[in-house]
Amino acid sequence: MDPFQIVKTAWSPGDQREVEDWRIEKQKGIDYDSYRRVYLADGREWIVAGQIMKPDGRKFYILECTG
Repeated sequence: MDPFQIVKTAWSPGDQREVEDWRIEKQKGIDYDSYRRVYLADGREWIVAGQIMKPDGRKFYILECTG
């Protein structure tokens, strides 16, 4: 079972999602294109738009869909 299930399945440019830092760092379900500097997930391209720290100490990256 995937502990980070996403209910939304249709993404458009400008949409944002939060992804735990360990998923980005270990590329769990996400690939990185270093040439274009974008993450690839769910058939879309994503850039890091920011990051937040939850009260319990977990760090999340905010990814924004670019196409």
